[in-house]
Amino acid sequence: MKIRIEKQHWLTNESEDICSHGEIRLEVGDTIITKAGANEEWGISESALALLRTLDADYKCNPEHKEGLILHGCGSILMTGCPISIHWSVQYDGEEVEISDFVKFTSSSNTEGKIVYPHLSLTLPKSIYKQEILQFALQAKAFFDQSKSKKFEDEFDQEMYAHFWNEYNLLLTRHARD
Repeated sequence: MKIRIEKQHWLTNESEDICSHGEIRLEVGDTIITKAGANEEWGISESALALLRTLDADYKCNPEHKEGLILHGCGSILMTGCPISIHWSVQYDGEEVEISDFVKFTSSSNTEGKIVYPHLSLTLPKSIYKQEILQFALQAKAFFDQSKSKKFEDEFDQEMYAHFWNEYNLLLTRHARD
């Protein structure tokens, strides 16, 4: 498995946009699920947090009831309400992790633009999976670290932004030490 940020940018004014967006390359074995030039825009920072959460526990692919792991970003920092996403299951077994059940939604419809990868499954060392997720999250965070201070429309957005980065930094720090 390889996951990389290929392009990261702001949709609006840098000081007002609280989520980064761009193109991702997600490669599982010989299958490329998304890549630069595929005309697909993803929410980079939200996806990084969703992926960091998979380092703590199994994650079951359930597109009807859960947000994905790679998010489009139309749900903003709340990470809800946008069906455009990529989902997969993460199952830990000792020092190995199996990733499977890949599904990509390229439209806001749950039926149109649905791409299922029924035979795509990969078992890899837990350390390799963790390394891929951490480098992705660090790359996403570096973009924010180099950006201007954020201006918020209201207190709610400011609180959500603080909560988002508190969790992000906690998970990043915890897993970078392991």
